[in-house]
Amino acid sequence: MSDQILWQSLKTGDQQALATIYRAHAAALLKYGQKFSKDGQLVEDSLQDLFIELWKNRAGLSDTDSIRKYLFVSMRRKIIRNLNPIKRVASEEPEERLFQADFAIDEKIIEEEGLAEQKEKLEQAIAQLSERQQEVLYLKYFGDMDYPEICEVMDINYQSVRNLAFRALQALRENLGQILLLFLIKYFFTK
Repeated sequence: MSDQILWQSLKTGDQQALATIYRAHAAALLKYGQKFSKDGQLVEDSLQDLFIELWKNRAGLSDTDSIRKYLFVSMRRKIIRNLNPIKRVASEEPEERLFQADFAIDEKIIEEEGLAEQKEKLEQAIAQLSERQQEVLYLKYFGDMDYPEICEVMDINYQSVRNLAFRALQALRENLGQILLLFLIKYFFTK
């Protein structure tokens, strides 16, 4: 079933559509939410609130061609609001300092190969990236999103997303050299 049909079913009050959407996206949303806050209860509460609000406001929901993108945007906003419910941070990009990438590279590649030294170097290189660069890479490679979807999730323009990704990969390449190339080869050919 396409996202548009599933979304329309939700909007017309189909509880099964809500359950299908929840089952398909809840785990990824929780994992994404944990990048903003280590408070598991806050993240779980945010997810539950998100789906409760989806159901309550279903008739007024705007159309979407990507449920995943819509949910990632909503989850990001909800967690940021829940992190600071009383005082809204008055900066141009307050969420920039909130995202903390903890790429599951050890689970996907490095731990499987037993390359502890490379894992440590990679983690150090990722930690040197800005929070925004980490978030772009996370959404691109672990959220399986394309650049237009990332633009909407992060609420920044297309060229900014491309620049962040390019600079992040360039910095990793400079810091890691051959290790990054091995990582990319293993990642893309073991998918």
